[in-house]
Amino acid sequence: MPKISDEKRAARRAQILEAAWLCFQKQGLQATTMDDIIRASGLSAGAVYSYYPSKEELIVAAVTTSLIGLQERVEPILKSAPPSPDLFVEKITQAISDFTTREGYDLKRIALLGWSEAQRNERLRETIRGFYLAFRARLADVAVSWCNAGLLRKSASTSDVAKVVLAEILGFVVQSALLGDVEPRDMARGLQDLAAVEVDGGP
Repeated sequence: MPKISDEKRAARRAQILEAAWLCFQKQGLQATTMDDIIRASGLSAGAVYSYYPSKEELIVAAVTTSLIGLQERVEPILKSAPPSPDLFVEKITQAISDFTTREGYDLKRIALLGWSEAQRNERLRETIRGFYLAFRARLADVAVSWCNAGLLRKSASTSDVAKVVLAEILGFVVQSALLGDVEPRDMARGLQDLAAVEVDGGP
């Protein structure tokens, strides 16, 4: 029997993950069965189980794959000279929107399911936690650049700034998934307006 090429294996994994994401959005993580995913994938049960022996393995793979893809999408923004905080948030949230909006499903909506599942699945929790801790550390580096450029006070806590920026980014994901009426530009304008608020009588 001829061996399957690496390209073919990657294509089959992607085919299975696409089927899983479609099922997860339609039915939720817990209600979706392996049989549902097998039917949606168009592959045989043996083929699907040869790549993902259980639904838990498939859930972790789906989350990990989406996080890696998202990281690749935002990496150029993180590496480039950071613009002002409002434009930075707009660029990041636009990249997230572009990456997560797919034909037939939205990874932002599935992200909420993954966050919920992570409360009971320690392996998934550690995967997601590791990604966001690393991302927050990168945001702290961006905040340092803002301080050096005079966009933040020199005394600003860059770790606290990173937490706030991450909260805004994750808030975009939540509002987009649940309310559907938020755009990246909205996040930028709101941040601009907050930055313009006078505190203790000063600018």
